[in-house]
Amino acid sequence: MTPARRRLFVLLGAYEDLTERESSALRRGDIDYVLAIQERKARLTESLQAARHSIELSVDDSAALDQRVRTLQARETGNLSALREQMTQVRRSLDEIGQAVQRSRKVRRGYSGLGTGLRASGASVLGQA
Repeated sequence: MTPARRRLFVLLGAYEDLTERESSALRRGDIDYVLAIQERKARLTESLQAARHSIELSVDDSAALDQRVRTLQARETGNLSALREQMTQVRRSLDEIGQAVQRSRKVRRGYSGLGTGLRASGASVLGQA
C-alpha cells in the first residue's frame, strides 16, 4: 500500500468517524458539537479531495472508495433530515412561546386596566364613607 493511498483511506476513515459522531450529537440534540464537527469535516473534505486527486486508484480501490462514499452520503442525508426536524421543533417551540407571550400581554393589559378602575372606584367609595 502506497503512502498516498494509505493517506486517502485514513482521511476517509476520519471523515466516517466524524459523520458517526455527528449522528450521535444530533440524536442527543447537541447542536454546538454538530457545528464544531461540521467545521472539522469541511477542512477534512479539502484534504480528502487533494488526496483523491493526487493518486491513481486500482479498480478495486476505486470501487471500495465509491461504496464508502455512497454510505457516507446516505448517513449525511439522514443527519440533514434529523437536523431539519430539530429545526422544525425549535420553530414550533418559538411559535408556542410567542403565542404564550401574546396571551400574557393581553391578560396583563386586562388586569392593569382593572386595577386602575378599582383604585379609582375604591378611592371614591372610601372617600364617601
